[in-house]
Amino acid sequence: MLDQWLKNVFFFSALTALFGCGNESSDPNVLRAAKAGYETFQTGDMAAWSKTQAADVQWKIPLGFPYGGEFSGPQDVIDNVFNPIVKYWPDFKVEPKKYNQIGNMVYVHVEITAGGITSESIHVVTIENGLYSAFQVFDDVGFMMNAAINPLDAPSSGSHASPEWQIAAYTSAAPNFIGEDAAVMGGNGEVLREGSNGWTCMSGNPRPFPENGWSTVHEAMPMCGDSQALKWMSAALSGAKPQMDRDSYIWMLQGDVGEDNTRMGVLSKEDSVPGQWIESGPHLMLMPKDPSTIENFSDDFSTGEPYVMFPGTDYAHLMIPVTGYYAYQPGSSPIN
Repeated sequence: MLDQWLKNVFFFSALTALFGCGNESSDPNVLRAAKAGYETFQTGDMAAWSKTQAADVQWKIPLGFPYGGEFSGPQDVIDNVFNPIVKYWPDFKVEPKKYNQIGNMVYVHVEITAGGITSESIHVVTIENGLYSAFQVFDDVGFMMNAAINPLDAPSSGSHASPEWQIAAYTSAAPNFIGEDAAVMGGNGEVLREGSNGWTCMSGNPRPFPENGWSTVHEAMPMCGDSQALKWMSAALSGAKPQMDRDSYIWMLQGDVGEDNTRMGVLSKEDSVPGQWIESGPHLMLMPKDPSTIENFSDDFSTGEPYVMFPGTDYAHLMIPVTGYYAYQPGSSPIN
């Protein structure tokens, strides 16, 4: 870990030195070509931007981004980098602050606006024959992803009442290797898609389904469970004791809009027991066949550990937080 940290410090120190040394090539065409790529991107004219790139230009994006990887050719970049960017950050903007040219390479210090926040980065441009032949970015992945919106919430995502949106939103509750083959139930109880793996995904929000659909994926509270989980949910909705053949799990990777941790059905913070309201981020739930098997777990949701929701009832289940769990209620995080 220390070795990697030292390498990072050395790398960025070296780049900082480059920006301060003023060692620029005498060929103005290289710098002019590098600037043209940014200028055309800022206008949004992708045809003009494409003309600044070689037919086989190689782009490299950090793997921490959903669109991270290596891309070849202008259209590949447009389809797999630019199009996803505007879904995650509708306000995305790049502003070059300083260019530093060394031979046919240009190091660009940029300011990035994404999700209403600003970060700085370094881009490396390689120019050959007046065109971009290679491009690599060192954007702050963690900082930017914290400001990203769910692509399904972007204005271009279509009607949230449509089968297409609901299928994409509800199946996102589980890992894709489950969601892709799961059955999907719509907001009004209709079957939107038959499944093949025994899992079913649906909205978990108990409130009436809005005419225009849920405003966000998080508000939809999507969940995915297997046949045993459906037995648990059916019993909970009818007020009956769950009758299950075994323990089961329910995925909720988009979280929920909040609930009293001790009393089922309390859906407003004002009506909840003081200190027991929790709006969850991504999590997995264990629904036990026998609730007594989890009674020794704490019901304290502020430790980061698995905890019991609805303790002492037939509906007691284990909440298992995963990364991002406290995004909607940071004050409950153990690091605060």
